[in-house]
Amino acid sequence: MSERQVYCTVENGVMTITIDNPEMKNGINYIGINQFCECFERLRDDDSIKVAVITGKGEWFYTGGRVNPNAPGENKLYADGIERYQNLIENNEKPIIAAINGHCMKAGMGVLCNADIAIAKKGVEFGYPEVRMGGVPMMVMLETMDYLPKKLAMEAFITCWNFSADEAYRVGLLNRVVDEDEFDSTVKKYVDVFLNTPYELVRLTKKAYRELSKLPRGDERSKFAMEMLRNEVLPTMQKVKQEYNV
Repeated sequence: MSERQVYCTVENGVMTITIDNPEMKNGINYIGINQFCECFERLRDDDSIKVAVITGKGEWFYTGGRVNPNAPGENKLYADGIERYQNLIENNEKPIIAAINGHCMKAGMGVLCNADIAIAKKGVEFGYPEVRMGGVPMMVMLETMDYLPKKLAMEAFITCWNFSADEAYRVGLLNRVVDEDEFDSTVKKYVDVFLNTPYELVRLTKKAYRELSKLPRGDERSKFAMEMLRNEVLPTMQKVKQEYNV
């Protein structure tokens, strides 16, 4: 397995994160997971970056972590890398587009669900093969169970049967399923929306959705929304109007 498994480039306000480890069908070990985390830290810290696109190279998007439990110390390194990633994604404020160029499995499903926008090529497949491979998908379940109806989720988790991009679209995992020749232009269409929308409004919209989704009761949501309106949204709207003349 290559030492460099995840690549990151930044151009004109767009970060592109590419998973490239063909020997493991774009699966990555703890080294690759930490490279993934370094990309998210740069995304967090670089104010010039307005949007991130995550994709894979070749016929795979991302097929999850790889760990050798017999290698001394690797279990801890792997678990630490996963925890680092979880903390970064939970606190990420910038928009993420999942450009699903190829088959998406295991933790790739978590990346898909954590993304704000997801576009897939026709013909790619999605799935949770963990049980078939001798594991339990509890970490990716944590990231995806709120996005799948229970019966579809249990079927996917236990049977390990793959499902199509069209099925993923029908249950709301994807925004678009497009032919290969339309894929890049469709991703760019969404990228341009984020680049041409005031970043502070995007950030607050993400925050509002994230925080409101945590509150189970309508009165709690109403209270939070009103506080956010007074303390953050209205002052930001005034600032945006002055800076962007919108």
